[in-house]
Amino acid sequence: MNTQSRYIVFDGVDGSGKGTQIDLLKKVFDAHHVIFTREPGGPPLAEEIRKIILDSPFAVDSTDLFQFFGFWMAREESLHKLVMPALQSGKHVFSDRGDSSTFAFQLPIGEQRQEMLDAFALMRKLVFAKERGRRPPDQYIIFDLPAETARERALQDATRAKNHLDGRDLAHYERVRDGFRQFERRAPVEFIDATQTPEKIHREVLEVLDTLDVVP
Repeated sequence: MNTQSRYIVFDGVDGSGKGTQIDLLKKVFDAHHVIFTREPGGPPLAEEIRKIILDSPFAVDSTDLFQFFGFWMAREESLHKLVMPALQSGKHVFSDRGDSSTFAFQLPIGEQRQEMLDAFALMRKLVFAKERGRRPPDQYIIFDLPAETARERALQDATRAKNHLDGRDLAHYERVRDGFRQFERRAPVEFIDATQTPEKIHREVLEVLDTLDVVP
């Protein structure tokens, strides 16, 4: 396995400007050296799962457990078909969201399902298992934003595709923000203040990447 290639997740509450930062990175990094992907999604089957759990009108009434396993199904397919092959070929992988979102948004923190902590830990162990030739992300870069600001931005963003998980109340945004902070205990996380200008945030992202020897 190529240990020089890096697997990096970019995450944060809705409205944190994550998409803007990823677009800026696409202008900086050569596509021959960096693979950009998203969760859920990436390989064709993972994209089909994304449609089911996010876009299907039938998913509106699905259970939290269904959502939880749906995201892990898509993640397993992405690791198998896209992420690990790219890393093994020496390419870096930049992912728009990751299991950090599952922890903060879905279960157990964002939706107040503390009993699912063990299930989350087990799924993480299985999907990222070293004995299966896998590895977890090397770094999570999380764009941190106050809940009220995040919700206001997300609701006003006309360019952002909406789904049945949007439109949550302020308390939900606060729980999600707290979920990301709690995720820091489980993985290498670098928080970046998302109240700054996009240019300043971009510079800080590049500084974090530089510490990982990921340079344009």
